[in-house]
Amino acid sequence: MPDLQEPIAIISDVHANLEALTAVIDDIRAQNIETVYNLGDTVGYGPDPEACIDLVDAACRITLCGNHDYAVLFDADGFNLVARKSIECHRRRLQPDPGNRDPVASWRWKWLSELEPMFEQGGFEAMHGSPRQPITEYVLPSDPENDPLKLAEIYLAMSCSLAFVGHTHFPGVLEEGNDSFIPPFAVGDCYRPVNSRRAIVNVGSVGQPRDRNSRSCYVVYNGECVRYRRIAYDVEKTVKKVLAIPEIHPASGLRLRDGR
Repeated sequence: MPDLQEPIAIISDVHANLEALTAVIDDIRAQNIETVYNLGDTVGYGPDPEACIDLVDAACRITLCGNHDYAVLFDADGFNLVARKSIECHRRRLQPDPGNRDPVASWRWKWLSELEPMFEQGGFEAMHGSPRQPITEYVLPSDPENDPLKLAEIYLAMSCSLAFVGHTHFPGVLEEGNDSFIPPFAVGDCYRPVNSRRAIVNVGSVGQPRDRNSRSCYVVYNGECVRYRRIAYDVEKTVKKVLAIPEIHPASGLRLRDGR
């Protein structure tokens, strides 16, 4: 197991939801956890990309590049209408205006453009998507049943026996040799990875949960045990913000009520 000097918090998929991010960071600080890793998609969907970039930069030791971060920088080809509208809105808000040399806007754009796709730390690796395609590939709860060959190839691409991912917004564990996805309620109080068995831990989503639970989700890892945390936040405040921005599809806010 990794020899961590202190427990770490791992978050992902903030998606410009400042209320959710603030609640999660407050919960992390209340546990006296100083090290926070963010697996990407800081932007997309939500109403507050600027404030979320600022808070993530201040609170997280490492932030990785997610597919929405990448799309804001470049293009939203292949995204559905709901995602594409927010990506295009966020690009307009974040991309510096050549005629207005706003140093903060330039800094945020540079911050996005410098995000790395993955990192590795003594015994585990982390990325937004998968060890095989760190920004874009989904590791799905259905993969053990529907695409075991894909999952076997992803396990072979792992540099470590343990990987942390986000991207699907579905928290839970995929474990080599186990033919089913392990959701947090089945994990119980603690998931203990085994070095001889590769495991992929999806940390869930801070700002856009999709597992029919409206509370934000993240994990705490101490080198031996992964613990899931679900944090309530002011969903209605975020929904109202989204509905007040015509450029963002209302579904980006309304879906938060049901965690879908």
